Amino acid sequence: MQKRYPLLALVIIAAIIASFSISASTSTQWKQVGDAKLKVMFWDVYTARLYTETGKFDGIQGPLKLHLTYHIDIDADELAEETGKQWRKMNFKHPDDSAWVAELHQIFPSLKRYDSLTLILDEQGQGKLLHNNQPHHDFEPSVQLQQFLAIWLSKRSTRPDLVAELTGQR
Repeated sequence: MQKRYPLLALVIIAAIIASFSISASTSTQWKQVGDAKLKVMFWDVYTARLYTETGKFDGIQGPLKLHLTYHIDIDADELAEETGKQWRKMNFKHPDDSAWVAELHQIFPSLKRYDSLTLILDEQGQGKLLHNNQPHHDFEPSVQLQQFLAIWLSKRSTRPDLVAELTGQR
């Protein structure tokens, strides 16, 4: 008598399909450019790693991958608010900035210790946000997507030492 495991078969098929969709969207062969850790007082907030196809940073253009591993719990609203706060400090003043930050309140997940967020920017300027290596949200090309990456990758950043380490300048 042959036993059937239809639920197990469906789970296996779903896992295979998910792995194909993730690998297809991230099929670039990534080489690490640099890494940096954000510390605030005594706390490690996150470790950031930047990857490109060449292992060199040539500006905020795709393909590139920014991977953040958080060392603390952080609420989705705090992430969105910090984005707006960094933009104000960097003197970004695009008319759509407030709407984009408001949208981030809905997009960002709340993070637990060791959770990760990864933003992959493709050659057309589109972004894919992964939460714990699972697809979470797609971004169309925009000034705000570039500004978001500028928090970690621009000379206008409020954390120039982190940018230097992350972009391989140090």
